[in-house]
Amino acid sequence: MAQALRIFQAIGRGANRVGQLVKPRDFSLGRTAVPMRFELQVLLDGRVFQYTLALDLPERFRELRVLEEQLRVDDELLYSRKLAEITLQRENAELPAARFNMDWHLVALPVIQDPSTSNALGSLREWLARMVLLAPMPRLMRGEAQNESLEPDEDASNLADWLSGLLAHYPAAYAPLSQYLQQVMPDLWDFRFEREGKEAKALLVRFKAGNAQHELDFDALSDGEKCFFLCGVLLAANQSYGPLLAFWDEPDNYLSLSEVSHFVTALRRGFHQGGQILMTSHNEEAVRRFSNDNTWVLGRKSHLEPTVIRPLEALSPGSDIIQALICGELEP
Repeated sequence: MAQALRIFQAIGRGANRVGQLVKPRDFSLGRTAVPMRFELQVLLDGRVFQYTLALDLPERFRELRVLEEQLRVDDELLYSRKLAEITLQRENAELPAARFNMDWHLVALPVIQDPSTSNALGSLREWLARMVLLAPMPRLMRGEAQNESLEPDEDASNLADWLSGLLAHYPAAYAPLSQYLQQVMPDLWDFRFEREGKEAKALLVRFKAGNAQHELDFDALSDGEKCFFLCGVLLAANQSYGPLLAFWDEPDNYLSLSEVSHFVTALRRGFHQGGQILMTSHNEEAVRRFSNDNTWVLGRKSHLEPTVIRPLEALSPGSDIIQALICGELEP
């Protein structure tokens, strides 16, 4: 799942060379005779976008090529593609569709121009580019900001840049971010950036208890506390410039057992009014924060078989989901 989302995100950020997106080794079980297909359906500003991209690897080719590509908006075809030939629908339905060719090693979505005044292509590209994919490594999360960005790295190593960009573009984001952090760290008083040289600035965090207070570099925080900051920035970003699609691989990592439930619940609550968050987990406290109808079980019987994805409610787990998982009763 994460790999597929990375491809969509990269396309939204302008990467359109097929060889930069996927490699021949990415075919499932080496089956290069079967096309690799990606499909996405998303609701944006009341419109339903359906994007399809199919790639294949003919004999003697070293790089995959575009076999098919298509975008529909509210079930109306915006453009379609077969190999190198692209058919672009015009805004005036009485005019014939425009047809032109593009290198079949290039994906059209990042570069094609929107024929309508609604800028549907721009909306989809922006949404894809702002997709948030997280598998954080707190040891790489430094408090020095070199730039202002709204595109976090998957390992969250540029968290300070993301926070700096968020506050620069959306100053009101400070309030919900601070409110969340004070819920999980009650002695937190405030945080700020301090200029270091011409380009960099350091993130400082101040704690206060009674009349005593102490300011720490962000780097001095624990791994779990850094993840609290990451969670707060994600929630504030979704509120400020969402709706976002966020994928967090095992958000319960680096947290104590008593913190997992609140952490996952806060993420779910923060995306309830808009956007969508996907999480993977092996932690029983995290699993318990979801219901059967929004939980999927992934598994495979061997490395020679594909991964099977099934909704938990279709597996009849009974009343104790965790016990069923421990006993291996939820075979996909």
